[in-house]
Amino acid sequence: MKIIIPILVFNLIYSQNKKIDFNPDLLIDPELNWPQIVNPLSSSFSSKVAISSNNDSIPADIEGFRVQVFATQDRRKAEDIKEELSFKIDEGIHIIFEAPNYKVRIGDFLDRDNAEKLRMTLVKEGLSSSWIVRTKIQPKLKE
Repeated sequence: MKIIIPILVFNLIYSQNKKIDFNPDLLIDPELNWPQIVNPLSSSFSSKVAISSNNDSIPADIEGFRVQVFATQDRRKAEDIKEELSFKIDEGIHIIFEAPNYKVRIGDFLDRDNAEKLRMTLVKEGLSSSWIVRTKIQPKLKE
């Protein structure tokens, strides 16, 4: 024990003698290349900005509404319903997997009123169990 204490004291005294010069002003930071933020719903949006080769952004999902018409654990049933509905409905039809179910949803609506209009149309077509869900959507871009 008498030998360990002098060795530790000796190491502490001499290990702190190295002086390192560091000047943060000499550091060169790279130029930041932030992605361009594009809002396809704004009035100032132009399709040229979206097609630009400098733009590596993808359209963002935003909060909106869809009408859900069916939920099943069998993917084939969901695809069959989608195919059947594609002949009747002009809106986009999506199959969403949320474990353990495949959900068939229709439309990309920014407001609930338009989703309600579609739901009423679907009720007249015989899909009375359809309902409106709030979810992430990808609205159609204005061109």
